[in-house]
Amino acid sequence: MKKTYFLILLTLFLSSQITYGQEKFVYPGDEWEYENAKCNPYSELRPFIIDSLNTTGLLIINNGKILFEYGDVKEISYLASARKSILSMMYGKYVTDGTINLNNTLKDLKIDDINPLTEEEKQATIEQIINARSGVYLPASNAGSGPNMPKRGQYKPGTHFYYNNWDFNVAGTIFEQETGKGIYQAFQEDIAIPLNLQDFELSNHRRTGNEKLSSHLAYHFHLSTRDMARLGYLMLRKGNWDGKQIIPEEWVEKTTTRVSKTNEYGLTTGYSHMWWLYSDSDLDLLEGAYTAAGAYGQYITVIPRLDIVIAHKTKSAYERVTSHKDYDNFILKLVKSAELNLKNNEIVDYEQFTGTYIDDSSSSQPMAFEMFIDDKILKVKGPIFPAPVVIDICNANRGILNAPNMGYPSLNFKRNEYGKIIGFNVLNIYIKKN
Repeated sequence: MKKTYFLILLTLFLSSQITYGQEKFVYPGDEWEYENAKCNPYSELRPFIIDSLNTTGLLIINNGKILFEYGDVKEISYLASARKSILSMMYGKYVTDGTINLNNTLKDLKIDDINPLTEEEKQATIEQIINARSGVYLPASNAGSGPNMPKRGQYKPGTHFYYNNWDFNVAGTIFEQETGKGIYQAFQEDIAIPLNLQDFELSNHRRTGNEKLSSHLAYHFHLSTRDMARLGYLMLRKGNWDGKQIIPEEWVEKTTTRVSKTNEYGLTTGYSHMWWLYSDSDLDLLEGAYTAAGAYGQYITVIPRLDIVIAHKTKSAYERVTSHKDYDNFILKLVKSAELNLKNNEIVDYEQFTGTYIDDSSSSQPMAFEMFIDDKILKVKGPIFPAPVVIDICNANRGILNAPNMGYPSLNFKRNEYGKIIGFNVLNIYIKKN
């Protein structure tokens, strides 16, 4: 427990090298396993989630296990635009084996629409389509495109990024045309079965949209939070699932490398092959991170430097919304928690915690607690637990009371301007040092 920051980083580095080299990652079986981490740096996010988000299901997967869970993670609902990142994953196999040629144009593919394409628009390639750079500015069969659509012909194919559902829906048409498979059947065969998705039902899925606006319909997915997490974990593991390469690794690398820079989407300032990227972030831990994002609060976020996948859902049927801005704040708080956890895992001198603490929060007789070291272990005793209870020190500012009957509450130590401990918060009660 008393490890220096350097040793922790060295241990993480060495373990990651061994893991990558020998492919000894942990993968879920029929169920996700839970990480037994008392000093979980993300447990303190729960009040923010409850107070500031409209989350209906949330999982944080770390090292292949559930580190944090909130809400109903089994409930199935639609993923909105997160569907596009799923289609991107599905493209990989067929691009790599030559079934789909990204250089083919809409003209080559004989793709058109109710509003006929111009000759210039027909020069858009599949690569440009799946990067929202087609130069085709036609109405989509479903809502959800970006604001201020350019005028037709304003930009040539490949020269301008504009988030238009027309592109993404056409990407679905192209997939089905070139592979000869329906999107949902292909998803079941190529991904759902190999990943052993727990809640996927083929019957929940069909392409929808207004055929009077466009003949290219949307392909919405309806998944549970825990199955969303499996998709994110497949991406985190570079397309490999327990030794089987489901998505070519080079495709994962390609689709998470920035093609377009965006400026109006919060923390996600990059875009590539239907994934949003956390490009140009000042936060080192977000380097290489990316996310699928859908309206109302649907996210599959991958943060490689933390070995973390986040599956977040806000079910729209409940008329609840988690905005992009609020989710950004959640990501910032999560990264800050991770940073503090790393920085504070230095040599911790237990002597600084020892002494008498007074709880005078009630009108009755104040209670005194004694914190002391016993055989190099920090313990506390007092009226509530006359038998000493172990305190697991997570870092210089946080510990866990090893009391199962109390739910292992956190002790958050407070310091004065000189760094001296003056008390701690536990279970929303402040207990000061005497």
